[in-house]
Amino acid sequence: MKNAGRMILSVIALSLVSYVSEAQVGIGTTSPQAKLHVHDGAVMSTTKNYDPVFDPFYDPQLPFTDSIQFGLKWIYDKGALRAGGFREGKSDFDSPNIGLYSFASGYENSATGRAAAAIGLQNAASGSGSFAIGFGGKASGDYSFTHGYQSQATGLNSIALGSGAIANAGNSVVIGNGSTNGKTGSFVLGYGTTTVKSNLNFEMAMAFTGGYRLYTDNMSTIGVLLPANGNAWQVTSDVNKKENFAPVNGEDVLQKIGKMNLTSWNYKGQDPKTLRHYGPMAQDFYKAFGQDSYGTIGTDTTINQADFDGINLIAIQALVKKMEQMNSDLLAEIATIKTQLAEAQSALRRKNKRELISKK
Repeated sequence: MKNAGRMILSVIALSLVSYVSEAQVGIGTTSPQAKLHVHDGAVMSTTKNYDPVFDPFYDPQLPFTDSIQFGLKWIYDKGALRAGGFREGKSDFDSPNIGLYSFASGYENSATGRAAAAIGLQNAASGSGSFAIGFGGKASGDYSFTHGYQSQATGLNSIALGSGAIANAGNSVVIGNGSTNGKTGSFVLGYGTTTVKSNLNFEMAMAFTGGYRLYTDNMSTIGVLLPANGNAWQVTSDVNKKENFAPVNGEDVLQKIGKMNLTSWNYKGQDPKTLRHYGPMAQDFYKAFGQDSYGTIGTDTTINQADFDGINLIAIQALVKKMEQMNSDLLAEIATIKTQLAEAQSALRRKNKRELISKK
């Protein structure tokens, strides 16, 4: 009987466990729709105080005394979620400034803007729809985004990425450690020992102290270079990277240049009082020099600076050869004249001598 009773109790216990495991628990509702359904109330999980060694900035050489807590909270009346760690008393779980539909996760992050998000270490997202990620970032502009180390995106629709990047104007972007300097629509790219700043609205400013390389082929062999401390683009011109060489008739180039329509002009829509230029038209340049024995060179709407320089050098070389020939011809002519003059002077001396003798 005792064994039979124990068996019956075991069956009942197992049945209860099975029932509970399949049951749905409701808090604030009599008709739960999940294993745990909390209606019209917050959900929160917290821990005990942990040793300061759990602080992400912990340094045994420094006096860390604040204990660390971890927690998770669903703020039901704001549609907001918080998860992460914080020093005792530094949590924003109960802050009245929690933004509607906001999210924050990591260490001591704050998301006070509507639908804002902050992830990482001590970031603050206060603009509507803003996003701050990394360490010490501030996204206070509406719909702004910051990522990296202590970067700030304070302008509307601004983006700050990098270390100490500051995008403090509307629709501005910083990548690196520069600043848009309050200039609307500006773009700052690069990293330098001094802060790179925008000087004008809608300006792009870049600084790379190691220089620039821009390639336009799959092998990274064709393009332009601007080396460190340089002030002009260098065109890739290595003879080892070229082929299909063809001679060019310099005299023909000179004749074509002589027939070109060279004027001053301005682009349509620009102020003719301040934005004038000199030079040829792309159509004329292409008609004169757009074809060689191998194929086409350039287009009829643009002029390649390298081709322009090449034509200029060919023309200069042709002029040098022409001047050398002219000098040679002139020197020969001068030599002939000198010979003739010397002969004439010699004949005159002989004549004068004969006349002097005859008088005696």
